[in-house]
Amino acid sequence: QVNDLTNENTKLQQDKYELSTLQQLYKLSSQYDEYKTTGARVIAKDSGNWYHSFVIDKGYDNGLSIDMNVMAGSGLVGRITDVGPNWSKVISIIDDNSNVSGMVLSTSDNLIVCGDLELYDDGLIRFENLVDNADRVVEGDKIVTSHVSDKYLPGILIGYISSISMDANNLTKSGLITPAVDFEHLEEVLVITELKQ
Repeated sequence: QVNDLTNENTKLQQDKYELSTLQQLYKLSSQYDEYKTTGARVIAKDSGNWYHSFVIDKGYDNGLSIDMNVMAGSGLVGRITDVGPNWSKVISIIDDNSNVSGMVLSTSDNLIVCGDLELYDDGLIRFENLVDNADRVVEGDKIVTSHVSDKYLPGILIGYISSISMDANNLTKSGLITPAVDFEHLEEVLVITELKQ
């Protein structure tokens, strides 16, 4: 009887956790209601602590295709890079090979968000090539995907500037961003089922 109750309790805790994850995704979906989305579950990931590359349980049978954008938590996770009938591979923005064209929301200044797995050990990602001649960009500013990105739809939250400094060339700035997504814990994601035109 104790075993039964323990199992039942564990299942209830799992259900509660899953419900809160789904509520979070629903909230995220309604924040970006101009985009059509579908939920998917993470079914495999590369080795290591971080979800820098992983597989989800939907594919082209579900209408998914390469370069569709993927979100979770409060913002951007990455994009689909490979797709099968009932699975898709996602590369996330913290991956060393990832570069995303971003924009400071408050000033519309463009920058590049660069994946860096070593840096993500501290929960941060890098940005560079920010031209901010008027010195208007400050710590805490929101970074979103920019209109000039070739793969990412505009206006998806990437994170918040946590530090910023002038580059040696005295023309551009670079710094660190705290991402809007926790890349250590990903179970369910939202895929935007339209492509950047």
